[in-house]
Amino acid sequence: MKNKLLFALTALLCAVSSGYAFDLPDEDLTYVVLYKWGLINKDAATATLSLRAEGTHYSCQLAASTLPWADKVFRVRDTLQVSLQKSQCLPNIYRKITHEGGTYNRDVVRYSRNGDEVTGHATRVRQKKDGPVMRFDTTLYATGPTFDMLSIFYYLRQFDYSEMKQGEQIHANIFSGKAVERLTVTYRGVQKIKINRREWTAYYLTFSFTHNGQPSGENMSTWISTDALRVPLKVEGKLPLGKVQAYYTGDPK
Repeated sequence: MKNKLLFALTALLCAVSSGYAFDLPDEDLTYVVLYKWGLINKDAATATLSLRAEGTHYSCQLAASTLPWADKVFRVRDTLQVSLQKSQCLPNIYRKITHEGGTYNRDVVRYSRNGDEVTGHATRVRQKKDGPVMRFDTTLYATGPTFDMLSIFYYLRQFDYSEMKQGEQIHANIFSGKAVERLTVTYRGVQKIKINRREWTAYYLTFSFTHNGQPSGENMSTWISTDALRVPLKVEGKLPLGKVQAYYTGDPK
């Protein structure tokens, strides 16, 4: 569940450009992560997605943690942070800090661009329980739209899905701490969904991850509100054991 929790809230796709003018507001969006496996159907974690405007940039954060019952099985305290240029929501620096079980990980990716060429200077720190701290430095390269697991989420919300045809696909690169992955989204149209007895009109998308041309995870589905805020409402995906669903729990603040 640990990586899917973050992926379910952030690994979404965007278009290279859009005709939809959208200034991101300061906000705090809250989510609950539901875990399903056999007879188990229980809320397992919470997450808060926050954004603040700071001059010409946005400061964004996703903080996620397991609930007390899930802590006893596998304790998770994860934080993603990114600094974005307001223009096109392009990332400058991305951080992923995770405390999962007894393991501590930290990934930092610093971006540089030259036209369509994008370079990610990545530093990865790993420590298992009370073991030694290990550091790895990697340089990542990509051509075209390139983001990470948090910045791509914000770029996605700028896109005007009403201009897309059902079945249309868009592609982008994702920098993780050690690899370049390919993300593909397929627009499936508009659907009505219910969350906590409230009905929403939402854009329905499916998306997939590949690495070196091979699938690197299960396909997932997401629903985004059709209103001006483009709020991510729900995401569903499979785990090695069971399924996970992240759903929105309130209105923007």
